[in-house]
Order: sequence, then C-alpha cells, then structure tokens
Amino acid sequence: MAAIEQLPSLESKQLLVHFFLKRRVGMVSDAELMGLQKLALGLQMLGALPLSWQQRCAALHQHPQLILETLLMWKQLEVASELLRAFPSLRDDDLILRYAAKAITAGPYPKYERPSSASLYSMKPNRPNVSGHGLVGNNNLPSQREGWMTFAWSTKNSSNKITPKDMSRKRKSTSFSAAQKSPWDSGSGTQEERLQMSSQEGFERFTPFTMTEGCVLTGDLVKDDEMRESHRYETAPCVTLFKSLLGLCSSEEAAARACVHICVKQMNQNLNSERLPSNASSEVVERAFYATEAFVQVLLHGKGLLRKLLGNSETPGTGVGNSHTPNGPMQVHEIVINEAELPNELSELLIQVVEWLSRAELLQSLLGSGITASLNDVLSKSAAEKLCDKLIEGERYNMAVYCCTKCKIDAFPVWRAWAHAFVQMEHYAQARVKLKQALKLYEGDPVPIVRDIIATMEGSPPVDIASVRSLYNHMAKNANSIMDDSLSADAYLNVLYMPSSFTKSDRSRRPSEESLDSFASFSAQSGGEEGLKSNLDRSRYDECIFYLQEYARQDLLPFMFKHCHYADACLLFFPPKSIPPPISTVQKSDSSQKSDNLATDYGTIDDLCDLCVAYGAMPVLERIIATREIASTAQDPTISQHTAACLARVCAYCETHKHFNHLYRFQVLRKDYIAAGLCCIQLFHNSPNQEQALRHLERAKTNIDEGFYARQQGGDIAKASLKVTRGKSPSERFSEEELLKFGNRLAMQIEVVRCFSDAEGPPWKHSLFGNPNDADTIRRRLDVVEALTERNFDLAFRIIYDFALPAVQIYAAVAASLAERKKSNQLTELFKNIKATITDDDLDQVIGAAIMVFANKHKERPDRLIEMLSSSHRKVLSCVACGRLKTAFQFASRSGSIADVQYVSDQAKRMGVMSVVDMCKQWLSKQK
Repeated sequence: MAAIEQLPSLESKQLLVHFFLKRRVGMVSDAELMGLQKLALGLQMLGALPLSWQQRCAALHQHPQLILETLLMWKQLEVASELLRAFPSLRDDDLILRYAAKAITAGPYPKYERPSSASLYSMKPNRPNVSGHGLVGNNNLPSQREGWMTFAWSTKNSSNKITPKDMSRKRKSTSFSAAQKSPWDSGSGTQEERLQMSSQEGFERFTPFTMTEGCVLTGDLVKDDEMRESHRYETAPCVTLFKSLLGLCSSEEAAARACVHICVKQMNQNLNSERLPSNASSEVVERAFYATEAFVQVLLHGKGLLRKLLGNSETPGTGVGNSHTPNGPMQVHEIVINEAELPNELSELLIQVVEWLSRAELLQSLLGSGITASLNDVLSKSAAEKLCDKLIEGERYNMAVYCCTKCKIDAFPVWRAWAHAFVQMEHYAQARVKLKQALKLYEGDPVPIVRDIIATMEGSPPVDIASVRSLYNHMAKNANSIMDDSLSADAYLNVLYMPSSFTKSDRSRRPSEESLDSFASFSAQSGGEEGLKSNLDRSRYDECIFYLQEYARQDLLPFMFKHCHYADACLLFFPPKSIPPPISTVQKSDSSQKSDNLATDYGTIDDLCDLCVAYGAMPVLERIIATREIASTAQDPTISQHTAACLARVCAYCETHKHFNHLYRFQVLRKDYIAAGLCCIQLFHNSPNQEQALRHLERAKTNIDEGFYARQQGGDIAKASLKVTRGKSPSERFSEEELLKFGNRLAMQIEVVRCFSDAEGPPWKHSLFGNPNDADTIRRRLDVVEALTERNFDLAFRIIYDFALPAVQIYAAVAASLAERKKSNQLTELFKNIKATITDDDLDQVIGAAIMVFANKHKERPDRLIEMLSSSHRKVLSCVACGRLKTAFQFASRSGSIADVQYVSDQAKRMGVMSVVDMCKQWLSKQK
C-alpha cells in the first residue's frame, strides 16, 4: 500500500493493483485481498471520472463508496449515474434517498433579504389555481397569483429592498469563486430549473454549506460525519434535483415508495402546528409556502411513478392534483383500482399519495393566500371543519369550499354563508347561484334555509359599498388637509349626509313607491288611511319573491302581506286570465287539506282570508275578485266556475268566523241577494246605534226586494251557486210569498227602530226577528209591541196580527201600565183604538186590568172606567174590587145573576158590611 501511494500516476497504481490480484495465491491474506479489490474498484472509479474530479477525489481511491457520495453531495448526478451503470455494486438506495431528502428539505433557515415584489411576480410555479378572495363572483379555484402577491406586500415599501441584480450578486458571494467553479462544472452536474432557484430565493435561510477544494469526504469517520451533518443543498428545496436523485435508485418502485415516504415525513416535520402556529410571522408562512410547493411537486411525481407501475397511461410527473368545472365545486381525482389485477400494496400507496397530495395542495393554496394553516388543521375531518369555520368567519369562502372539497367534508355551510354574504352585498344573481349549490348538498327541508335568507334581506338595508368607499375617500382627503377640524364631528356628519354619495342608501331607507301595494292607493281613493309600508325596496322584495317561489311557496302568502303587497297576494289565488295550479304532490301528502280542490302551493282560501282579515285587506280581495269576475265573463267559463267556487268558500269562511260585514259584500258580489239581506239583518243585530241599524235594515230591504225581483224574473243567480255549496241556500229556502212577507216585516222593523232612541237600549232589543218558537224571541216581540202600542198603535196593530201575537194580553198589559202611571187620557185613547179591533168581552178584560190597578194600587174608584164595561159581571167584580159593595149589589141584582149576588154577599160578610149582606139575603130569598 505504501508503494501504491508513491506511484505518480493513476495508471501505475492500477497496474500495480492488477499485478497483485493476478499473483495473489500464497502472497496475500483474504483481508488484504478484499482491500485490494476495493482499491481496484476505487481506482477504476477514479479513472472513469473527469480529470478535475480525479484530482479532487484522488485521496478516496480506497473508499469507492465515498467517491459516489461526494458526487451526490456536489450534484454531479450524471457522473454518478455513469459510475453506477459501470459499477452496479456501488448502488445504495439508502444513500441516494438520504440526499434526495436533503434536496427538498426546507429547514429553519435564518433571515436574509428577499427579492423585490417585481421579481416575485415574475415567478410562475406549478401550483393549483386557487383564489383566496372570498367574495369573487366566479367559482375558479384560488389563483396562483394571489399567493405570490401575499408575500410581495411585506417588502414592497421596505427601506432596505434590494434589486434582482443585487440579489444575484449576494447569491454569488456564497458560492464558489470562478476558479473553484469551473472545474466542478466540467463534470456536467445537474442544473436546477430557474423556477426552483427563484422560489428558494424567497427563503430565510442559513448560509448554505460551501465546499472549497479541500471540502470532500476524507475517509475519517468523525470528519465525514460532521461534513454530512453540515451539508445543505444550496438550492433546496429543489424538485428537479430531487427527481434526478431518485432516478439513481435501483428501481422505479423504490423511487416511488421513497418519494411518498420522504414527502410525508418532511410534511409532518415542517408543516405541523408547532412549526406553523396560528400567530406565525409572514416570513414563517412564506417559508412554509415554498416548502409546500415542493411537496406538491414531489407527490405529483410519486403519483405519476405509481400510475406508471400500475399500468396507467399517465406518465410520471404529469399528474394533476385537482380538477374543477367552471361553475361548480372542485373535485379531487378519484383512483379506481382493480385489486384483482394490480398489486394491493402499490394500490394502497397510490391512494395514500392522492390523500397527501390533496392535503399538500390545500396547504399550498391556504399559505399562498396568506392564511396561516398547518398540517394538523387538515389531517382529520373535525380539524378541517374548524378550519373551514375560520375561513367562513374571515369571509374566505372560495378557500373554504376548496378546503371542504380536498378534505371531503360537507361544504353546505360554506355555500350558505357565501350566499348570505352576497345578499348583504346586494349581489343577488351570485347569491342565487351559491344558495342553489348549497341546497344541492342539503338533504333536509330547504324552507328553513330560505327563511334565513329572507330574514337577512328583511333585517337591514343592503351594504352600500359605493357609499362606504365615498366616505373613506372623503375622510382620507380631509386627513391630508391642513385644517385642524378636518375630522370633526360636523365634518363627519356632512359626509354621512352627502347626497351625491348616499343617494342609494337614502333610497334604501325610504319606502319605494314601487313597493307600495295597490291596497294603499285603494284606501286613499276611498278616503281611508294608508296602511304600513314595507321596509324592503323593490330589488330586495323581488329577490325574496324569487326565493319563496322557488323553494318555500307556503311562506310566500304571509310574506306578501307582511310587506303590504296585498293585491299581489290575492292575485296568487285569482290570476286574471288563468286558474292557479293545484297543490303539488309533495305538499299534498303533508297537508291536511287533501280534499280541497281549491288549495294551491301557497295555501288555501281560508289562509288567504285569515291574512286579509288580519291586515284589513278584505276590500282588496273583493276588488280583485270583482275584476276577475267581470273579465271572466268573456273568457273561459272554467275561470268563472273557479271564481264562483272561491266566492262560495270566502262566504263560508266569513260566516263561520262571523265576519258579517265582509260576508255581506261578498254575497252582493256573488249576487246572492237574499243571503245578503239576511246578513244585513245580522249586522242590524250587531249595530251599536240607531243610525247603523237603519242603514243595515235599509240594505236588507233593498237586497230582499232585489232577490224577490230576480225570483220573479226566474234568473236568480244564487241558484247557480248551489252546485258549489252544501244544503239549501237562502234563495231556495224562501218562496216568493215568503219573500214578500219578509220584505214587509223589514219595513215594519225599520219603523220600529225609528220609534226608539239610542237611550232606550241597543237596536237588537227592538228586533222582531228570531225563531218564533224561542221564548226569548216571543218575549222580545211582546215588549216591543207593548211599547209601540202607546207610541204608534197602527204599527203595533200590524205587528200583532202579522206575527200572530196575543192582542188582548198585550192591550191588557198596556192598560195596566197606563193605569199604574195614571195616564187616564192615554187609557181612553187606547180603549178607543182597540174598541173596534176586539170583542166586547176582550175589551172588558183590558178595561178590567186597568180598573184592578186603580183599585189595588191607587185605592181609587174609577167610576168612569167601570161605566165603560159592557158586562154586568165585570162591573160587579170591579165594584167589589173598589169596595163599592152597594153598587156591586145593584149591578148584580139588575142583571138577575144569583151568582153575582151571592159573590157580593160573601164579600160583604168578609168585610163586615152587614147592611149589604141583609140586602143580598132579602134579594136571594125573593128569588127562591
């Protein structure tokens, strides 16, 4: 060995070693033989190297493996590849992979100055096109440009910014000198692509290990270990270098496996939450971004290798990490593997590659968009959901959707929040797209989701971006002015109320004339007050209508009423030229109104009436139906039939809920005059004063007469409505004679009401209508007639005989009442009026009632009234009641009535008038 060291040339050393190997029998031991063989291999390797490399590695002729490692350290990969082809025994995959890992290692490099933003913009790495802006109208993936711009701002205004030329000069100072570099370049080492050189220039890094002429492996274990430990590839992370190193592996399968394992290990080390905390600086985030970019390229390369091994047509390195449609969510490539034909282990590895590639691409997009996220944030679905919530909170909706797609979690909350954001910005077309996408992912009932959108629109006026910008610009100008009070409260208020800047906002605060319902104009024309106006402008109102029509029709009707669009709501059930479609199958299965053929998706006729009554919009409904009925006469008869059926349903609703004022108007609209007349009678009973009572009675009389006339003409339209109602209608219930009689009774009722004042009680107490068999009705009629007998005997007389009331009972009660009040003249007038209307016996009964009051209550002797009696018996009774026993005896004896004389005798004995008793006995004895 000493001789070999003394030989001057490499050829001499090779000849000497060859000689010893030829003459080795009995001359060298086995250990020496192995050393000679190793030496021979080292000399052969040196001989295969370029001259410059022979000089540098001359001391390693006894360590062929170190020669190969030195080449790997110096990136002389083409030379190393030729050596491995010539000497296959030197191939060591572990050694190659150790340096391959260094090629993509992005360690904690210290800070050094970064290039200007212009140089950063010029870089175009192969990264997913992902946009970090949350509120962009399109659905493109997060853009690559934004990631670069995120890191450009931090040095944009830096005072120590260096130019690309200075940067190049600085980089050269850390590398070889021209004399050192030329011999090494002669070995045709691998040249990294400028993309990776540019990307690594943005790192904060240690000064990379720079090898001088003596910086090669020596064979000394301690020195070599120190050199290996301090070795760094200047351009790391460099994917091109990594791929070239992997190309030296023994097989593509080994390279593919190493590609995955190295990348996963590096990601776990460099992208965990400890290295990337939530409060990480921009430099740390930037460094992680470039590292993630390298990991994406490495995983793509590994994916391509595995596809090639599994027989896929895709070539290594050309795989695409994600794909997306122009207007839809991003989709990760799905790997479909036939386990019966392909190796299970490689198939599982390919699935693992796709999974980690998705994570790497997601982190690359997040970090490139300035969002701090670590590998821990995307490893599990729960962590990804939390990350997605943070993105939503920060209004990074595009990135949130991308996160959901990559992590395979539900993207519904993102699309929903995105739609809400667009609604608040008044970008309604884009909000529709986002909500539609959200509902595609939502399996439940969309109604609550739509209600939230509606609540967002109703909650406050839309965000006025133009006004905010105008305010900001104005304040910025004031801040730069020299006035001391430029930002005073007065100046601020002046900005707030600038007409040129806030016309749109003012318009949103002020109710739009277009949003006023037709009911307001209807009320104004009729002299009434306008109702409440909607707080929604026309654009927001129309947008709400779209959502409700599309997804929640059952909420459309209450919404329209809530915002005072009464006519539009009624037109849902009564379109002018068509019939509303029936209720859909889905809603019909959930609805209790299964047999209601008038029900629609918006609700039932009863629902419409409930809202009309609650909001005071029944006049609007009446007007809409009247207009439709007039127009339908010349159109399809089915529309007329539908209108008639709906009118009948409205009338039934009003009658059931006792809305008689509304019922009357709809019955008139329906041309059911008799029913309208009966409704007016009910309104008369509900009237609080005489004026209203008379008005309702006159309307009732008019309608009954109209119904009677229609009956005579044979064209009562109410008969047509019998087809849509159950039972008999009032028009069919009465004959012509009964209608005529009913009209006469209405006329009498009008006179009755006029005879009483409001002070005498509510009008219903003077009503003649009711069930004739009802005790209350009979008692009320008697009270009315008794009162009328004193005031208007002719009217009372007509009522008595029209309603078949007991006349004698009524007259007697009136006479007793007058006697009690000592109304002698009125008593006389009463007797005069009734004398010709009843028999003498009935008249005596009436007069007797008055006499009894005078005798018992007033203790008077109404001789004149007694003289008016035509019956001797009644005279006897009256005289006895008045205490005139002698006169009673005289009337009894003259009439020759033994019974009357005996009655007088008994009463005289009871009173102790013995003289009258004796007279009675004498007269009775004579009669025997």
